Amino acid sequence: MGFITQALGSYALLNMDGPEHRQLKRVLQDVFSTKYISRLLSSVTDPLVAGLKADLAAGRTVDFVAFMKTFASAMACAMMGIAVDPADERGAYADMFALATEFTALAGLGKRRLSAVEVTKAHRITDRLAAHIRESYDSKTVRENSLAQRLRAMGFPFEAAKGVVIIVMIGATELITYGLPRMLALLVDSGQMARLRARPDLLDRAVDEGFRMVTPSNVVLRAVTADCEVRGVRFRQGTRALVVFRTIMRRDRYFPNGSRFDIERTIDPQFRRLLFGAGPHACLGTGLALAEARQVLNVMRTLGGEIEIGTRRYNRRQTYPGYSSLAIRLRRDAAGRQAATTLRSTAAR
Repeated sequence: MGFITQALGSYALLNMDGPEHRQLKRVLQDVFSTKYISRLLSSVTDPLVAGLKADLAAGRTVDFVAFMKTFASAMACAMMGIAVDPADERGAYADMFALATEFTALAGLGKRRLSAVEVTKAHRITDRLAAHIRESYDSKTVRENSLAQRLRAMGFPFEAAKGVVIIVMIGATELITYGLPRMLALLVDSGQMARLRARPDLLDRAVDEGFRMVTPSNVVLRAVTADCEVRGVRFRQGTRALVVFRTIMRRDRYFPNGSRFDIERTIDPQFRRLLFGAGPHACLGTGLALAEARQVLNVMRTLGGEIEIGTRRYNRRQTYPGYSSLAIRLRRDAAGRQAATTLRSTAAR
């Protein structure tokens, strides 16, 4: 992917291949351990989802897309090791989200190379991100959540750490921001949120089925490494192929009645998380995305009432499909009203 090299240099991970790439991926799989992901969630996003739950329980209407932007940006800042000023926390998160979306807008699927103007813009974006990463990479203060510091401890030179951190940060930000609101809307619109509330054991299946249906990255780009033929179509080595995951993930052949959303669906393990890619270039952040989705949906599942969706606005002409805003509020059921009354009564004593 020439445009990735133009923007991020030779350590950008996405444009690497062969033994060097395989070795790097093995190392990074250890970095993104279950323990590391769990620590990120507990220290970075636990307070955010607790605040979301409190707002909804108090009867407030919440823009769930705006919440997910903050959620994803807070995670990106933590992984980059940015010391966010509490007085300007929201501003820092908004700036980080803007940088991520500006970068993905440059990387259109039809591009082999960036124009001179686009290269200048890409370097402006990456230079700002690199400054944050350098500060964390060189910091004498230990930042446990910093991916930059973890890579340095493993012997990664700065240029290698920079390329990896930027790719991971950019890839994770928009996918979770626009994927989760669509998943929540599916659960509410289909009436299956009530089923999930009654059956917490279905949470993992709901996450897998939700990602299958929303398919945050509808299309991915892959390089053909050898002449081959797939279902009668010949591909030459060196050409590029667009893999349309949205179509694949709804094929009845792989997912019986594939256009139907069903959180009780049992998915064949070989297809279950195919939308995150397969082989050498499978998404490194799969475990993080799944854990984030489980965390947020579990909180929504435990609310004392039904979630109602108000105004929806669509994210048109953007890299990731979805909503630009999704207003949600809580309609309490009888048990929820009783719990709220008890809570107020206890607090008044």
